[in-house]
Amino acid sequence: EDFLSPPEIESRTSSFGGSLYGNSSNNRFSAFFRHANESKKIKGLYFCGGSVHPGGGIPLCLLSAKILSDLCPNP
Repeated sequence: EDFLSPPEIESRTSSFGGSLYGNSSNNRFSAFFRHANESKKIKGLYFCGGSVHPGGGIPLCLLSAKILSDLCPNP
């Protein structure tokens, strides 16, 4: 077995502070504080993945991508 410390994870994956799933989710309200899928500051900037709505894990990351595809304008 081996393990990676948060600084090692950060250096290998460019995840801030070595966080794999975004902000901590250690209370019952954390799901309500996830980042939105669309930037309020930059027009046309969209986000998907484990750290944005609806959350982490493969099924929810895929749902995040589906939400994003519905938000983005068709070319």
